[in-house]
Amino acid sequence: MRRPTIALAALLLAVAGCSTPPESDTPAAGPETTTSAVHPEPTKPGKYEQTWLTPYSSTTCGDYLTALDDHQRWVLAADMLSGARKVDGATDLPEDTEVERFRQDMTTACGAEATAKTTEVGATLYMLDSTYKP
Repeated sequence: MRRPTIALAALLLAVAGCSTPPESDTPAAGPETTTSAVHPEPTKPGKYEQTWLTPYSSTTCGDYLTALDDHQRWVLAADMLSGARKVDGATDLPEDTEVERFRQDMTTACGAEATAKTTEVGATLYMLDSTYKP
């Protein structure tokens, strides 16, 4: 029974380190005086760019359900699923449909316990559902 414990620990470490801070949104200073330079339009984050600044290991299911927006939840799911698959030898990113399914499963699982950590929930989902594995 030691092997599942080691595997779970490896998964938790893999998904806990996935949260990355976003790149700076501060525009470069310059002599521009046009309206767009003074009030630039907000840019959307990249597909895999996480804007949630709290580490996933400190993010609760309550945060996941109420504080994260749709994009942040999707990126969290992509990070966790990619990290867990990497532990199992995957070298490619999961399909968007798999990320969306994992995000939905995280939403369902988090509904049961608001104080659970998202890393624990994500690792458990991955270990229990073999269809997520590469």
